[in-house]
Amino acid sequence: MVRIQFQSIHIDGIAETSSVNRGTNRIIGRRHSEKLNQGLGEISGEHNVVLGGKHTVQDGDTFDVKPSTRKS
Repeated sequence: MVRIQFQSIHIDGIAETSSVNRGTNRIIGRRHSEKLNQGLGEISGEHNVVLGGKHTVQDGDTFDVKPSTRKS
């Protein structure tokens, strides 16, 4: 048995599939899929001005997210 103990815990926010559980937990029948694309770049040089930037993320995935099938 693994025991993890915290003196205190701070939760900034709970969203989507987040959960806070205490004690003995058994979560059955829950599924969630999500994909998030992020872009990171840089502008270098001197005296740069960016107005109304347009951004593109090249996503080479042929398959993004499997459709969720949830039983009620």
